[in-house]
Amino acid sequence: MTDPYDPNRVPPSPHGAGHGVDPRQDYGRGETGGFGSGGAGPYQYGQPLPPYGQAPQAGQQYGGGFGQQYGGGLGQPPAGFIPQADSGFVAIPGLGNVRVAGFGQRFLARLIDAVIYAVVYAVCFGVAFAAVFSSAPTCTTDPNTYETSCTGGNSAGYVALFGIMLLAGLFGLLYEWLMIGLVGATLGKMALRLKVVDQATGRPIGLGRAFIRQLIPYLGSFFCGVGQLLVFLSPLMDNSGRMQGWHDKAANDLVIQTS
Repeated sequence: MTDPYDPNRVPPSPHGAGHGVDPRQDYGRGETGGFGSGGAGPYQYGQPLPPYGQAPQAGQQYGGGFGQQYGGGLGQPPAGFIPQADSGFVAIPGLGNVRVAGFGQRFLARLIDAVIYAVVYAVCFGVAFAAVFSSAPTCTTDPNTYETSCTGGNSAGYVALFGIMLLAGLFGLLYEWLMIGLVGATLGKMALRLKVVDQATGRPIGLGRAFIRQLIPYLGSFFCGVGQLLVFLSPLMDNSGRMQGWHDKAANDLVIQTS
């Protein structure tokens, strides 16, 4: 006679002999057709299941979901994960996974730089014309003889005008060239937390490539400004997802977000 209190006794199955179920059996192994059969889930015997209606926490392995795939918080790529450009991220040696700057951010950065250009040019032109007017001769006309006589005046104002115009032109040439080549960002890009980097190393592109990058829109400005506008709009035509304009591709650079 079988002892009903024997702890090693396998309870009988209502379906007949040979169908007994050992309650101590590990159903997570998927070996007997129980819970997790066929490798349906990594649940182990004795591991608590989440309450009914509650999703498992990120990183818990219940059926190979998102947490199992990424092994951590939602939205965080695992170590060694190399994102594609169409996801908004690219992998750059030395920098890791970084986000590509959007067109709107680049537009606002260039708008800030345009305001800086306008302020510098306005100050230069104001000083130049003031120098010309101050050096102009003073002329008077005799009301009886209608003869005009002029006193004073020199060419210093015109020399100052030429020098100041030259400085304004040099600023327009050197501002973006030097800052992109040496620092990787103009003041406008710094304000938007953008940076131009070598897409292969993550470092500033240097003066040579920065000059090429600036030369392309400069040449486009000779066609009534239409060519320059097309260059600045060309990131929208990039199908790679890297938002590279024609000038970016010529310099082999990438505009990224720094934070």
